[in-house]
Amino acid sequence: MLGVSTSVAAVQKSQRDEHTRQLLEQARLATELSLLKAQINPHFFFNTLNNIYSLTFIDGTQARTALHRLSRMMRYVLYETPAQTALLSHEVTFLRDYIDLMHLRLTEEVSVALDLPETLQEATIAPMLLLPFVENAFKHGVRAGAPSRIQVALRQSEAEPNMVEFEVCNSVFAERPDSLEAGGIGLTNTRRRLELLYAGRYHLTVQEQTPAGEYHVLLTLQL
Repeated sequence: MLGVSTSVAAVQKSQRDEHTRQLLEQARLATELSLLKAQINPHFFFNTLNNIYSLTFIDGTQARTALHRLSRMMRYVLYETPAQTALLSHEVTFLRDYIDLMHLRLTEEVSVALDLPETLQEATIAPMLLLPFVENAFKHGVRAGAPSRIQVALRQSEAEPNMVEFEVCNSVFAERPDSLEAGGIGLTNTRRRLELLYAGRYHLTVQEQTPAGEYHVLLTLQL
């Protein structure tokens, strides 16, 4: 009887310890995700405000349009990113606004293409998960006075709406424009977020130099 009682007590203690460990791990992951998103948001705003500042010297009307779009994007960041997930359609609208905002300051030498499904099937996604890949394309894929190309595409399986492909391709230049943010936390944090939120459900391929001389990112993600 003493041996049985000791064994039962040991099993119960082991179960309690395992439960406590799981709770601590969940708390750690939640804290880390909050910190990662807190880093990504200022990273985005720093880039965007720099763009609008430059635009005020060129065209006041376009600068006001840019501020209106930024305010719409800020609402998304403030009201949807605190949640764990957002609608895929809202994330796509956010990306479209960002690309349109960036496009305002580009010259005719820069080609920007956005390819989206004609009919987007609704799903949920971690907020602002895709933005750093697009930010990186604008940061490294554009140089004044040189032909530049950025192509962004989102594909969704009709049979499996929760399976999406996100592809970004851009020109590569050795020199980074001085007017753009010089840090590199965005992509690092995105890789970490993918591992924390979609472990085993994503595949990320990054080619820093394709045969065509471009930077290529392909993310396959099961939402």
